[in-house]
Amino acid sequence: MLGQPLAEPWRRFAAILVDLVVVGLLSFLSRPFLALGTGVLLIVLLGNSPSVLLVMKTFRWICRALGALVVLLAVLALGHGSLLRSSQLNLAALTGDSESAAMRETVPVPPNPNWSDLHSANARLQAQVDQLKDEIRERQATGASWVTQARAFTRALGVTFGWSGLYFTLLAGTWNGRTLGKRLLGTRAVKINGTPLTYFDAFIRNGGYVAGVAMGLIGFLKLLWEPNRQAVEDRIAGTVVIKA
Repeated sequence: MLGQPLAEPWRRFAAILVDLVVVGLLSFLSRPFLALGTGVLLIVLLGNSPSVLLVMKTFRWICRALGALVVLLAVLALGHGSLLRSSQLNLAALTGDSESAAMRETVPVPPNPNWSDLHSANARLQAQVDQLKDEIRERQATGASWVTQARAFTRALGVTFGWSGLYFTLLAGTWNGRTLGKRLLGTRAVKINGTPLTYFDAFIRNGGYVAGVAMGLIGFLKLLWEPNRQAVEDRIAGTVVIKA
C-alpha cells in the first residue's frame, strides 16, 4: 500500500454521512428484511478459503446452515405483515425532548374516594415524582457528554447496529472495500498488507464503528492526526482508506 494516495478527511466524513443516511433508510424496513440480511451475512462471513483448519471448515458450514435457515424463515415471514416500519425515525431522541414514561401515566381518583383510594393515588403520585426527579438528575449529569449525544444521534436517524453491521459488512465485502458513500466520494478501504478485503475483515471493521460511537466519536477524529489517517475502525481491522 506504500505510495497509495490516502483519502482526505473531508471525503471520509462525507462518505460516512451518506452511509448513515442509507442505513437510516434501511431501518424503515420491517424485521424480516433484517433477518434476511443476517442470514446472508452468516452464509458469506467466513469466506471460501480451502486452506483453513478442519475445525474452521466445520464452523463455517455450521454458520452457512444456520444462515440458510434464517433466510428461509425470513422469506416465509415477508408475506405476513407490512414491509415497512413507521416508527423508526425519532427526532426526539436527538433533541432530548422525548416524553417521560411518568408523564404518560395518569393517576385516576374516583369521584367519591375513600381513604384507601386516596392512599393508593398518593403513593402512585409520589412514585411519579421520584421517577421524574431521577430522570432530571440523569439528564443533567449526562446530557452534555459526547457519548450521550453520539448515541442519541444514531437513535434519531434510526441507525441500529443490526442494520449498520449488515450494511458495512456486506457492501464492503462485496464491493472490495466500498460502500455507497465511498463509491460516491471515490474512496476505498484496503488492507495494509495488500490482501483483498474479505467479508470477515469488513465485519471486524464495522466493530470499529461501534467502538467509535461508544467512545463518543473521538475514535473517528483520530484520522485528523494519525500519520496514515487511520480512524479507530482502521486500527482494529488493519486498513487504510485510499482514493480510488
